Amino acid sequence: MLSIFSKRSRAGFTLVEILIAVAIIGIIIAIVIPNLRGSSEKSRKIICIANLKQIDTAIDQWVLAENISPGVGITESDVETMCENNIKGGLPQCPNGGTYSFHVVGVSPQVTCSFAEKGHALAESE
Repeated sequence: MLSIFSKRSRAGFTLVEILIAVAIIGIIIAIVIPNLRGSSEKSRKIICIANLKQIDTAIDQWVLAENISPGVGITESDVETMCENNIKGGLPQCPNGGTYSFHVVGVSPQVTCSFAEKGHALAESE
């Protein structure tokens, strides 16, 4: 005899429950993806600035070790010597593929990135 209080067993999810779960996941992804794009660009900028600080510090160490007076230009051979002596692994590269330019000793900053207009730059006091 069937009872009014008999229990029906549920083996899975209904179509409506699955559609709601997919919609929620879609909304979360739509919110997160744009933030991830911005954060990856920001992290490349931070890495480039850290590289510029490392190179600038290595130039300062090289200048002190070689007793070079301020106002002297930095040549390609100077960069190679400075990198061999002061930077483990050699000259770091810009993560965006930019190039680093070297300037006069004692002028801040002594090195700049070709992506400086996108924020890949040291402040004047660094």
